[in-house]
Amino acid sequence: MDCIKLLARLSALTAAMTLASCATPPPPAPEPAPIVYMPPSEPPPPDEWNIFPDPTTGQVDIYHKGDYVGAVTGKEPETEDPPMPHPVQKQ
Repeated sequence: MDCIKLLARLSALTAAMTLASCATPPPPAPEPAPIVYMPPSEPPPPDEWNIFPDPTTGQVDIYHKGDYVGAVTGKEPETEDPPMPHPVQKQ
C-alpha cells in the first residue's frame, strides 16, 4: 500500500512540474528611467575662508581672503550661537 501512495505522489509531482514548465514566463522588466544631470543654477562662491584648528589648544584660527579675522577659543559666551571669531594674540 505504501508503494501505491508513493507512486501516486510521484506522479502528482511529475504532473505539477510538467504544468509549471509550460507556464508563460513573466513579462520583461521595464527599462529604468534615465538619470539626467541638472547642473546647479549658480556656481558656488569661491573658497575665501580658511579655518585652521589647533587640536592641542582647541583654538580655531580663521582667515578671510588671506587676512586674519580672529579665533574661536571655546571660551565665548553661551549666548553667541554660532560663536563669532574675535581677535586673539597669537602665541
